[in-house]
Amino acid sequence: MTTWTRRGAMAGAAALAGAGAAGAQTRIPVLGDPAKVFDTPALRGNRMARAFREPPQGLAVPALKVERREGVAPLKLQPGLTLVSLWAPWCAPCLHELGDLAMLQEKFGGPRFRILPILTAPREPITAAEAGFLLKKHKAGVFAPVIDRGTDSKGLFQALSMRETPNGPARPGLPCNLLVAADGQVLARQFGAPMNGMVSGTGEGGKVTAADVAKVGTLWAAPDGEALMKALARGEIAGGGSVARSRPLVS
Repeated sequence: MTTWTRRGAMAGAAALAGAGAAGAQTRIPVLGDPAKVFDTPALRGNRMARAFREPPQGLAVPALKVERREGVAPLKLQPGLTLVSLWAPWCAPCLHELGDLAMLQEKFGGPRFRILPILTAPREPITAAEAGFLLKKHKAGVFAPVIDRGTDSKGLFQALSMRETPNGPARPGLPCNLLVAADGQVLARQFGAPMNGMVSGTGEGGKVTAADVAKVGTLWAAPDGEALMKALARGEIAGGGSVARSRPLVS
């Protein structure tokens, strides 16, 4: 394991414990209006759908380059709908939900819908091979590594994850999941790895451990998460027919 990987793993474990402890003790307010694209009879009671908010007007995926194993090239979105999942090696909740997203991709991914994790805002330089190692380590090897190579490798982080905060100025944050049409327009946006229940700490002094978080699991792996993915795969969302036929983004 490289020095970068060891440092990232240690930071990730610490961040996961901290995020879990906060989730167990406080209720973080979800700001913004519910995403209109999920305002359908089948999804109105869906907890995962309710976690998505209406994005800022005009929010779209910027033109930038990404690195894959085969090299660096402009980012292109496929026809239909894409759930773009922004993640970083230092973001423990991101790493935790990647495995659940991989399971959903294998089950519901297809020509009309797919999940696309993109690594953004790394704290240290990272290669596609190292990113691929992390994906496999967190049971997300179904995804090919894709790395944001925009300005300082933070182009997507700065353009798409800026959000209002309850007691301060707007700031970017991860995890950030965005439902995106083929023309790059963001239709809905969700922050954080939503847990399927309260997390109880079993570590020393009641500290929340990675095992505690894994035991509860995220909403992605719950029935509501699967129901939302099924609706996306079938185009059963508000305006689903029109967004599925949108012209693809070519950056």
